[in-house]
Amino acid sequence: MISGPKSDILGNGVVSKWSVGLIECCSNGEREPAGGVLYKGMPMETKFNVFEVFQIAEKIEHDTAKFYLKMAQVFDDEEKRDILYKLANWRAKHEKALAGRRKLFSANTGTFGTFDPNNYVLSNPHVMAGLAAFATKPDERRQMTGKEGKKDIIKDAIRRSKQAVVFYRGLKDFARDPASEDTIDQIIKEESKHVIALTESLEKGTLD
Repeated sequence: MISGPKSDILGNGVVSKWSVGLIECCSNGEREPAGGVLYKGMPMETKFNVFEVFQIAEKIEHDTAKFYLKMAQVFDDEEKRDILYKLANWRAKHEKALAGRRKLFSANTGTFGTFDPNNYVLSNPHVMAGLAAFATKPDERRQMTGKEGKKDIIKDAIRRSKQAVVFYRGLKDFARDPASEDTIDQIIKEESKHVIALTESLEKGTLD
């Protein structure tokens, strides 16, 4: 369970039954939250377009890459640090790819983000990434100490990727249109492929 007041998840008091359920279910990575419950205080018309979905995903990748780089400093063993550097590199590359797709989408459609002075989250979609703290921040119950083995590091990465998939499935409740849903589905597929690759690496105890 993520520590701290649940009302502070987004840093602006925006929270919902869905977000709380998401965080609770992600503590074990086995269940998914029931969707369809909007954030407390969030207007019902809050729906993210393709551009904004990419912004959310980019922020998650950026924060996750930073997390892995920070964790690498905890380990003295060069091989273990190398695994974390590779994990960070994958996230950084994915962030860059997502940004490229977002820019291409805007160039082809003329669509950008939404500014609504009465809807903070819609105007700042990146804050939604704060709900993915389970994938981008240390878990107090599984805090890395530098004594973990290589397989432990990979297992942690698998758990975080699976939890990210849960997050994106919940995000589909806030998709503005079929194109937004399709974009989220594609991101889920990419994250799922990453889980498969990590699982295969787990058997070897290292990343290629």
